[in-house]
Amino acid sequence: MNEDALLIPPNVCGLAEVELAHAQMRLHRACRIERCVWKRAAYYTLVRHSRITPPTLSPRERAHRRGIEFPKGAIPSLPEGTPELQTFQDVLDGLAQLALPTNRATDAGGESP
Repeated sequence: MNEDALLIPPNVCGLAEVELAHAQMRLHRACRIERCVWKRAAYYTLVRHSRITPPTLSPRERAHRRGIEFPKGAIPSLPEGTPELQTFQDVLDGLAQLALPTNRATDAGGESP
């Protein structure tokens, strides 16, 4: 398994402890929720128990509303080994082609009408 793989359960159960979640949030204060399963589990536990509310605005929108200039280089860098943008575009184009209706006679080696 890839060491960067992140396994996330679909939901937080109703038995999750709120105080433990608060402690984990404090302990993992410097962690990013996208990279730390402990912080992610604690965060969603607190959301499920209505202790915190997820933001509805992006960081850029929040900065704008506060009159703070959003840094141009604030977009996080992609992890090493991430494919080029063109690779993602090629995959999406291939999936779009697969989704198109096909003519069965052409697929079977016959000629199209």
